[in-house]
Amino acid sequence: MFKNKILLSFKIAIFLILIFLCFKFINQNEFLSVLSQVKLTNIFLIYLLFLPMPFLMTVRWFIIIKNFSKISFLDFLKNIVHGFSFSLILSSTLALEAVKFIKIKKELGNKKSLSLIFLDKFLALFFKIIFLVFGLIVFYYQKENNDVILILSLISLILLIIFFNLNKILNVLIKNFYFIKKYKIILDMSMLLEKNIFKLFSINLTIQLLNISVYYLIFLFLTDNHYFFKLMIFIPLVEFLSQLQFLIIGMKELSTVFLFTYINIPKETSLVGALVYVFVDYLIVISFYVFFGLKNYLKIK
Repeated sequence: MFKNKILLSFKIAIFLILIFLCFKFINQNEFLSVLSQVKLTNIFLIYLLFLPMPFLMTVRWFIIIKNFSKISFLDFLKNIVHGFSFSLILSSTLALEAVKFIKIKKELGNKKSLSLIFLDKFLALFFKIIFLVFGLIVFYYQKENNDVILILSLISLILLIIFFNLNKILNVLIKNFYFIKKYKIILDMSMLLEKNIFKLFSINLTIQLLNISVYYLIFLFLTDNHYFFKLMIFIPLVEFLSQLQFLIIGMKELSTVFLFTYINIPKETSLVGALVYVFVDYLIVISFYVFFGLKNYLKIK
């Protein structure tokens, strides 16, 4: 209880500091001017592009969990949407993982549930690293820096080899470390990866491209400039930093404002873009709740 109070006090203090920084370094008039440019038609188009995201994340999770759980895809979709809503309310990406854990722990137990959630999280983060390196290759290709391109290409090749051979890496660990042999879930995960690694690669690629496309559309409407390839670099960085939201409220928005200055997007525009993203995120969650509510209502009828 005491630790929770300390953490809450820390988050509130950081939040107040962020508000101070916004007033200090953000031009309020410019911010309001950019905000006034946001149109409902633009919001609607961004919303339509964003709409498949919870579905795709459920597909990724279902690929991992389907051989261990009898829970239906639709129930997992509801669970992911609940996780999204708690993540937005609590300003923490860990809320989604907590909701997923609560959903499956009764059926699978604590150890197996945590292991599968860790696998899902690890694959998503590892793929972001791969995508970040690929984005840097595109960036330096435009700069015609062949030496850096060669180094990054080798790094990306190594990362891809590791990604597609994760099951073999787990098998080596199982054979050589006694304490790992005791955990059957490690062997199960190895078999899962062997059968589904290409599916997991494809779904992670789709999610990453969709997320970048959402940001691209937001800033296309706000600036009329094309930042797609530059966003390939900075969106994975924003996603990495947003993992710290359990400590710092608004970390995702703050990192968006800070990092996007490197691609010549003004701070005020970056902040508006980040807020538009959050607003659409809320709309998506509300839409799914309405859909589930209507589905239950019609079923009762």
